[in-house]
Amino acid sequence: MEENRHLVQAIAFLRKSIPAPFRNQIAPELKVLEDYIAKSRNPRVALIGRRGAGKSSIVNAIIGDFVAETGAVLAQTPAGTWYAYKSGMGAMEVLDTRGVGEGERPAGATVDDAIQENMKTIHDRCPDVVLYAVKAADVDVWIDNDMDALKILLKAIKRRHGVDIPVIGVLTQVDVLHPSDINEPPFADPEKQANIQTATERLEQTLQTALGQPVPVFATSAYMRRKADTVLDRRWQIDVLVTYLIEQLPHEARWEMVTVAQVKTAKLKLANVLVKAAASVAAAIAATPIPLADIIPITGAQVAMVTGIAYLAGRTLTRNDVLEFLAAVGVNVGVAAGLREFFRSAVKFVPVAGEIASAGIAYWGTYAIGQAAIAYYIERQSLEAAKKVREDAEPGDEAAPSAQVP
Repeated sequence: MEENRHLVQAIAFLRKSIPAPFRNQIAPELKVLEDYIAKSRNPRVALIGRRGAGKSSIVNAIIGDFVAETGAVLAQTPAGTWYAYKSGMGAMEVLDTRGVGEGERPAGATVDDAIQENMKTIHDRCPDVVLYAVKAADVDVWIDNDMDALKILLKAIKRRHGVDIPVIGVLTQVDVLHPSDINEPPFADPEKQANIQTATERLEQTLQTALGQPVPVFATSAYMRRKADTVLDRRWQIDVLVTYLIEQLPHEARWEMVTVAQVKTAKLKLANVLVKAAASVAAAIAATPIPLADIIPITGAQVAMVTGIAYLAGRTLTRNDVLEFLAAVGVNVGVAAGLREFFRSAVKFVPVAGEIASAGIAYWGTYAIGQAAIAYYIERQSLEAAKKVREDAEPGDEAAPSAQVP
């Protein structure tokens, strides 16, 4: 992707700069950076549910804009069709299936059977995850037909692509549950909350019985409406749904999903994965018994990390942009930085103990830079505040822990 080119270049530079004998040692951490950054692609989400379940509204709620048409009365989706919905710096591919249980065939549909129409759409493109949507008030209404359609879709995907993809249940329109006058999130009414919980548990039981395994269910409200020059926004629990959805995606699809949905909790989780991977790469490079040979590749790891964090926040940085950020938070500034790097590398002249100390300095130094980047780009703190975060997160010469990557 064009917007990703600086990230891809940074990863390529990093791999090229690492001394050949030591590349295998940091292969897992490099793979994390490559999977999330260099190999990133659009996530593919299949939406299934009966007409009026709110599938298009879910798309709009996830992206935070009116990108998908919604049908108030008649069936609107003429066929199972893949759409690319762009937001921020990424795009999400959505298989918008024909609604199950339509009262009439939508205009433009080529066959009468919605299930048959939907099967045609997964022949050449495999979804990463299925969102099954049902209105909260309809969890006991005609749901067996929904389960049949869902099982047929999953079996067709397994047969065609050889994979079992995750299913997430989405309980929609919880705002209309009794008492209906309590329609503003967070629906702080005991009776309303009890009805939401009952509907959630009912859908969980139905899905587990139909699919033979537990399926997570998220109760949501996706209600948004343009009103004059403003938007009436009653979304609820969409951020929780998106955060879980991202965790179910392949690594290479998570990156774009975060940039599409712009959910802060998801940004923070993925940013910290990058920080730990980059810090582990820096530590492994620093532990190599080649004094002064690691300064450039460690800087490459830090540049890739900061570039990636900024990208998650909706910013595309050049290498010079990153270096300016590093300087602003007190890193790599003039001669002082050169001397600091010299002494960090020079400790490796002391066998074993020197290499351990060097690895610890590199790990925590990179980790601290990553936390500063998160504070500045994602948390929107000032450069001074980000500098303080870096100073507080850099405790010293502790040994470097292993990266924990989900």
